[in-house]
Amino acid sequence: MTREEIRNQYRALRKDFTSEQCIYYSQQITNNFLRNWMFNHKLIHCFLPIHRLREVDTIPLVKRLRRNNRVCIPVSNFDKNNMTHKILDDHTQFQDNAYGIPEPVTGEDVDVKKIQVVIVPLLAVDQHGNRLGYGKGFYDRFLAECAPETLFIGLTMFDIHDDLEPNEYDIPLHYVVTPKGILKTTANQPVPLR
Repeated sequence: MTREEIRNQYRALRKDFTSEQCIYYSQQITNNFLRNWMFNHKLIHCFLPIHRLREVDTIPLVKRLRRNNRVCIPVSNFDKNNMTHKILDDHTQFQDNAYGIPEPVTGEDVDVKKIQVVIVPLLAVDQHGNRLGYGKGFYDRFLAECAPETLFIGLTMFDIHDDLEPNEYDIPLHYVVTPKGILKTTANQPVPLR
């Protein structure tokens, strides 16, 4: 299968999930994440879910991580297919962008090199940490800008896919969290954070 065929397959599978399944899988992913990582005094990037696309609901995870960490949220630039990042605080105001993605319109800008943990959305991922997103390259560009010691953690409602053929721009994830547990990929691991 081509990357686009795999992408379409996972989009269709996710579209068939009921709201109850999405809630359940998201809760399991959040629980598995927090059993493994609590993190303290870290700068963490996390995406917010596009509910209509049945993405993992990261809002409970973000709330929990904010207790002991600073969390930043992406802001997409569709002209350049890249992202900037803003710190989430109690006064952050949000607006949905043209694709229905909630984004902060207020907040402190973040230097990408200072982000220590990146929580990454995906459609499919393999045991090597190769991920398949929506195909625009936003996260590939972002992950390439991060410091070498940054930890990349993907979230998915699905089991690990068979090998995905990476392209030249792909940056592998270090860990993947599913409803069933956590996979440490074969990607080179940065120094573990706690």
